[in-house]
Amino acid sequence: MTDSWRGYHLIGGNPTLDLVNTVSWRLDAARTFDRLAAPGFLSLWLARTGVVADPVTGETAVVDPVRELRETVYRLLTAPVPADVARFGESVAAARGLAVAEPALPLRWTVPINRIDDVVPALTLVADDFLRSHDAALVRQCAGSGCGWLFLDRTRNHSRQWCSSQDCGNRERARRHYRRAHPARG
Repeated sequence: MTDSWRGYHLIGGNPTLDLVNTVSWRLDAARTFDRLAAPGFLSLWLARTGVVADPVTGETAVVDPVRELRETVYRLLTAPVPADVARFGESVAAARGLAVAEPALPLRWTVPINRIDDVVPALTLVADDFLRSHDAALVRQCAGSGCGWLFLDRTRNHSRQWCSSQDCGNRERARRHYRRAHPARG
């Protein structure tokens, strides 16, 4: 495991959310860490999420466009504005021009990743599929202080609060315990 994967887990429930979550501590400027900046991270992420079967090379050429897509999708999921909808729509239209579908129902349009320039259109269509799905209404943002990771809340009463109960959830439980045990300090 590379250092860029330390503390990163595929917890989003969908590759689109896992892409957004490549920024750790998004809501805490002093701790924000953009994993896409780490050499080799994008190629490994693409393979681990199943977006590509074979490793890609030359990822530095697409890190900035992937980052731009990631931030647009994040805003669409948390606070959509018309400019982001229009920008994303333009990206989807361009990606659809490269898309192919297997001759099976339901049709699923994808951009085969044969070269590094195919990564952004492929991720755009993955994000488009997700944003148009019923799952998009289940997206929640972690309540952990400064975390900002997104996840699918599939709990029966839609009460999930944490990206991970072992991570942010555990930190919050420890804080509450400390405040109860040390009321004068908490």
